[in-house]
Amino acid sequence: MPVKSIIIHLYLPLSKSLKNKRSIVKSITQRIHNKYNVSIAEINNNEKWKNATIGISIIANEMLYIERKLSDVIHFIEDTYMDVEITKIEDYY
Repeated sequence: MPVKSIIIHLYLPLSKSLKNKRSIVKSITQRIHNKYNVSIAEINNNEKWKNATIGISIIANEMLYIERKLSDVIHFIEDTYMDVEITKIEDYY
């Protein structure tokens, strides 16, 4: 069974505090988990209030399904959170 993980680096220009950043990141991670049924967590930059790093993993029967679902997740972030900028995406197979 294929497995793929990605790491998404986010820039939060409107974040004014760690509390504000955590609420934005929590909203992103919960909505993605509920909508796409993927494993997701904030994994780095925990103490920086303008940056966030989230990791997403998925396992499925076909790699095409995984690629499509992760692409949908990235588009969801870009379309839903206009005040959040994706600065880098790293792929791990």
